Amino acid sequence: MANQVSLMTYLQHGPLPVPVILHGQSTQNTRHDAYNASDISNVGHWAGFTLAAIQQRYGDLLATVQIVDEPFRLGSPSCPINSKRAVQMRINCDLINRIIRSLRSGFAHMVSTQQLAGSTVLTFDIGTLAAMIDGFTPGFAFYDPNLDVKTRPNRIPGNVKPSYKWSLDLRNHQNSSARMEFNQVLSQINFYMKQHHARYGFVITDRELVAIRRLDRNGNLELSASIPWPASGTASQPTLTMLLAIWYLGMLAADDQDWYLD
Repeated sequence: MANQVSLMTYLQHGPLPVPVILHGQSTQNTRHDAYNASDISNVGHWAGFTLAAIQQRYGDLLATVQIVDEPFRLGSPSCPINSKRAVQMRINCDLINRIIRSLRSGFAHMVSTQQLAGSTVLTFDIGTLAAMIDGFTPGFAFYDPNLDVKTRPNRIPGNVKPSYKWSLDLRNHQNSSARMEFNQVLSQINFYMKQHHARYGFVITDRELVAIRRLDRNGNLELSASIPWPASGTASQPTLTMLLAIWYLGMLAADDQDWYLD
């Protein structure tokens, strides 16, 4: 018989660390006339993006919902990365299906218990499955699968970067060019968020996840603390894993009164 666990247990897994092969790759991030590091006016701290906040809002749901567990790759070393495409492949292998299943289970429970009022059932996948406005495509998307793919908004755009190009630590780097690269990535995801009128977004690398809250259209953002790639816990001693953080972003995106920001 398949082993069923709580949704919290299911989201407490952390993937194995990913080795990085460095061979002189450029550390410069994507440039475009539509966005620039100078677009970012201020970067604050999103103090409310915490395990405690998730538990307060969704603790009962995470404890109540049961989901069939599945093997999580353990023991064998992760394949190394040396490019953005390789990072996306590791995310696809280690995270994306678990996020899709966890969202499906959580929303199914909310529908069955009549707790979905004011929210929309969403799914999570690559960015091309939401609207591609003017040809721009974020790495990942939360979207309503019942809407037409050409017009459905990406309620929370996600940007993928290799860790040798971006990290939260670059925010206060002594080198001004490193700080510029930090803001360049934020300007790209900020542009996607403005395109889709999304309040929230995230950047994910082979080392960490950082959640983003957009405050306005003037480049004022708040960033969560770094959530390490291999972070893991248990239902009795939970931690803020990348799986739990992305699931929570999906729940924020589902709130029809909260996700939209002009």
